[in-house]
Amino acid sequence: MKQEIKITIALRNPLYPVILISSDRLYAGNNIKELAYCLIASYPLDGEDTIKIIDCTGKEFRYLPDKGIVFPGFTFTRWTKRKIIDLYNESTNSKETGVRYSIKSLSSKKLSRIVMDICELIESHNSLSTG
Repeated sequence: MKQEIKITIALRNPLYPVILISSDRLYAGNNIKELAYCLIASYPLDGEDTIKIIDCTGKEFRYLPDKGIVFPGFTFTRWTKRKIIDLYNESTNSKETGVRYSIKSLSSKKLSRIVMDICELIESHNSLSTG
């Protein structure tokens, strides 16, 4: 039985792909439908009431599960290349696969390319672990 989720996007849409930070692992979504499925499987980090989402421009969004609303983050709104790479390299996804994202040549890589690369790593691992 498929679980349905209704999501309201407040103020502006995230640009895809996105990285979703759940308490157990990272998820990736290439569109609103994939984002919704990731949100169903996700839980906020300990001590938080929202789930963080990073879009391909490095902007942070938040998902409020009890309200079903995705909205732009207001306190820490821009993730750096290094912070996104560190997030992935320290994640359960990276630890389980033994695959790390290289921090070499960051100046020559666009932030959007880094997010896309990491989303591909997340998707390949999550599809392997789910069947």
